[in-house]
Amino acid sequence: MDNSKMDVELLDQALEAFENETGLELKLVSMEARPSVDATLVLEPRGPKYSAELKRWAPQANLGAMIAQLNKLPTPALLVADYINPNMADRLRDAGFQFIDASGNAYLKTQTLHIYVKGNKPSPVSSTSRKTSRVFGASGLKLVFSFLLNPDLVNHPYRTIADLACVSLGSVGKMLSALREQGYLVEQGKGKKRTLRRTRELLDRWVSTFPETLSPQLEIGVFESNEQAPWKSIKLSALEGCWGGEVGASILDAYLSPSMSLIYLPKDRLRDFVIQHRLKKASDQTRAAAGRIQVREKFWTDKLIGGSTGSGDVAPDILIYADLIASGDPRNLEAAERLYGRIEDRLQFD
Repeated sequence: MDNSKMDVELLDQALEAFENETGLELKLVSMEARPSVDATLVLEPRGPKYSAELKRWAPQANLGAMIAQLNKLPTPALLVADYINPNMADRLRDAGFQFIDASGNAYLKTQTLHIYVKGNKPSPVSSTSRKTSRVFGASGLKLVFSFLLNPDLVNHPYRTIADLACVSLGSVGKMLSALREQGYLVEQGKGKKRTLRRTRELLDRWVSTFPETLSPQLEIGVFESNEQAPWKSIKLSALEGCWGGEVGASILDAYLSPSMSLIYLPKDRLRDFVIQHRLKKASDQTRAAAGRIQVREKFWTDKLIGGSTGSGDVAPDILIYADLIASGDPRNLEAAERLYGRIEDRLQFD
């Protein structure tokens, strides 16, 4: 089933579930072609018009990423999801974001209406028909990341793609086929030149899936520095490392003053890094302190990076963006929005 049909199926199911649960009607005005809006809905009779974001695989998505996407919509925005669990429902409501899902869970608030339904179990259709494909597994995320950094890589030989993306050679063909099936890759002309498509959606999917799928596999450890602002003195380029998260964002854009340190580092350089900077394993008491340094394994090669970073000490912009979104911190979300413009200019979203 292609993505457009899946979107229509999701929307139909969510609208029907909302009406069955509340007795009220949300009516589809139009399916949108605008980049940031999937559909326009109206609450009958004479209710507000909502700019809708359709979200399949919502339970696997990062809440910060969903909030960032909803913030891009004209207000009032409405999240239409396959399933919103009770914890996610509370957090969306507390953040002021309205939603409906395919199981009848909903939060709508107008001047004359307040609806809040949570706790309905996933419906059989929503829980089985929209499983995340191999594209958004750990290896797939590495490959998509590489393509977003260097879109021309899609036309390189499979072995080159595998080497630069740090994935197995056997997985490349399968994942390229999956990208084609989902409409993210097209082949044109006699030479079947490959081109990425729907890069905005592909980036959003990558950002929302990264924290739960790939990031946990990259965690090396949390360390403690005697310095309160270790990013001011630590130089990473000699160790092939780079700053992610808040520090990386502050280097690319002085808007954000970092309070936490996140480093991406080759695993075999960890010992040198710890000894050189006299670090020690962080205790539970220091894990939230200013001198804390979180270390993750670097999962890409520097040969990939064109204009996607500001210097050798800084992680690629889309990774910093994902780190900021995953934090859910309001000031980080603001910094992420500023960084998004830079990414948009580079990728030239279609």
